Amino acid sequence: MRALPALTSLFLLAALTACTEDARDALRPSKTGCYVGSASEVHLSAEQASNAATIAAVGMRDGMDEHAVAVAITTAMQESELINVDYGHDDSLGLFQQRPSMGWGSEEELMDPVYASFKFYEKLQRTDGWQDMRLAEAAQAVQISAYPELYEQWESDAEVIADAFAGGEEAGLVCVSGSADEKAADPAALAEAYEYHWGTSVSDVEETRLVIETGGAAEGWNRAAWAVARAYDHHIATVSFNGMVWTAGEEEWSEPAAEVDGDADGEAQVVEVADSTAVLVTFAAPE
Repeated sequence: MRALPALTSLFLLAALTACTEDARDALRPSKTGCYVGSASEVHLSAEQASNAATIAAVGMRDGMDEHAVAVAITTAMQESELINVDYGHDDSLGLFQQRPSMGWGSEEELMDPVYASFKFYEKLQRTDGWQDMRLAEAAQAVQISAYPELYEQWESDAEVIADAFAGGEEAGLVCVSGSADEKAADPAALAEAYEYHWGTSVSDVEETRLVIETGGAAEGWNRAAWAVARAYDHHIATVSFNGMVWTAGEEEWSEPAAEVDGDADGEAQVVEVADSTAVLVTFAAPE
């Protein structure tokens, strides 16, 4: 009979441990935002990822390479944390904290991430030897900051981000903030943004799909990452390229079969998967 208290204590300890684990699971924050790199090395908010995608697209549009994009990302991470802020030291504005009074452009222009990125690359190109400089060194050559050493802390993250958006890394970006049901679909707006950022038109745009032709695997993955970075703002349901699909809110790309489980009515749903010649973006059907 004396063994009963000990046995009861063991049961209580087991129950308490289980409750503690449940509480930890409940308190553990769910993943949000976007994850960059094959091992999700860098975490960005949806806004940061969108701005990084813009910086990369403008660079490639203007003939800049991955190194130049990494320089620009390094700079923007230090200057604004990749947030398009409308304030800063003196009259500094935007992603790169460029100043109207220093001839970078008007306030309205500098608050446009496409224009701001263009102006950054324009000055970078005029910098002798930038191609052989470290990222922080090249960033300082453009910005002429009073604190040049601060750029160094962002170099490794910037390289990962540049690889996903400009280096052709396979499945280099996923975003888990929200789902396609939370905002209104607007394929035409995404097509317009693509033309503005990349300087070329999409191949096809319809009510629930958009097609971007590519010139190879690297180009395709760069454009696929650009689309994923805009998933929340444009009500994107899936992005597909080279036999793989990313679905809004999912933590990884997948290689789906031709059909998946049924919908609410029990009917099988066909999954359209793009090959290596185009990026396919689909949108939730309008209600």
